[in-house]
Amino acid sequence: MTPVQRACAVGAPLWLFAHAPLVALLSLETTRAPALSLAAVVLVCGVSAWLLRPLRGGPVHLSAAQAWAAAAVLPLAGLMVMPHLPVEAWRTYANWWPGAVQVVAAALVVRRRWRAALAGELGLAALVTVCVLPADPPGTDAVTIAALCQPAIMWCAATAGVRHLFDRAERDVARYEERAGVAVAEAAAAAARDTSARQRRAELQHDVVPLLRRVAQSRPGGPATGGGGEDAGGTGADWPALARECAALERQLRDDLHARALLDGPLRALLRAAREAGAVVEVVDDRREAAAAGTADLVAAVRTVLAAALVPAAAAGGAGGAG
Repeated sequence: MTPVQRACAVGAPLWLFAHAPLVALLSLETTRAPALSLAAVVLVCGVSAWLLRPLRGGPVHLSAAQAWAAAAVLPLAGLMVMPHLPVEAWRTYANWWPGAVQVVAAALVVRRRWRAALAGELGLAALVTVCVLPADPPGTDAVTIAALCQPAIMWCAATAGVRHLFDRAERDVARYEERAGVAVAEAAAAAARDTSARQRRAELQHDVVPLLRRVAQSRPGGPATGGGGEDAGGTGADWPALARECAALERQLRDDLHARALLDGPLRALLRAAREAGAVVEVVDDRREAAAAGTADLVAAVRTVLAAALVPAAAAGGAGGAG
C-alpha cells in the first residue's frame, strides 16, 4: 500500500480500537456471559490487527484459507455476544459486535478477498435473523434486522468504493509513470541525436573539409598539396597517397553512418589497421533506434567480439569480415 492509501485506511482501526473495547466493558453488567463478551473483544481486535498489517508495511497478499478463517469471525463474534443479551439491549451499544466486526470485512475487501468478506456478512445477517425472528413481535422484526445489518451494508459499500478508488489511482499512477518514462526516453534520444549531429559536423569540419580543400587545390597528374595548405606548385603527397587517404576517410564516414554507436577510439584504430593490412571490413548496426537505447551491455559485448575479430586481421594482414 502507498502512504496515501495507508493514511486513508487508518481511520477504521482507530475507531475500532478506541470504541469497541470501551462499549464492551461498559456493557458487561448487561450481558449474561461477560467472559464471552470480553473474549469476543479480544478475538475481533486481534484478528483486525492481524489483517491490518499492511498499514505497518506488511504484505497485502492474503491466502484463501486465512481469508475464510478471518471471515468466520463475523458470525462467531455474534454468537459470543448477541444470544447472551436481553432482547431490549439488542439495539443498544451493548450489542456492539455488528459494527466492530466490519473492520475485519473491510480489511478483507481491501486485500481483495471479496468472496470471504461477503460470506462473513451473510453469516452475520443470518445470525441476526435467526436471533430476531423468534424474539421480536410480528411487524417489528424486519426493522430490527435492518437496523442491526445496517453497519454491514454501509461498510461493504464504502469499502468497495475505496478499493475501486485505490485501483483507479494505481492505474492512473502507473499510466502517468509510463508516459513520464516515455517522455524522458524521448528527450534523452533527442538529446543524443543532437549531440551526435553536432559531433558529426565537428568531425566533418575537422577531417573532411581540409581533405576536400587539398583535393581542390591539387592538379590532376601533378603533385598533390600537403595538409599544411601548400599551393598547387608546392611539394606534397602524391596522388595515389591522397586517393588512399580519401578512401580511408570514406570508409570511416560509412562506419559512422552504419554503426556509430558501436565504435569507440580503440575499435576505430583496429579498423584502420586491419584495412591498411588488406582486410575488407564492414561494420553495420542494424538495430532500431528504440531497441538500441539502454543496451550498454550488448554494445560492450559486441565491441569485445569485434575487437577479437579485428586483432588477428590487423596483425596478420589477412582478409576478413565483421558485421
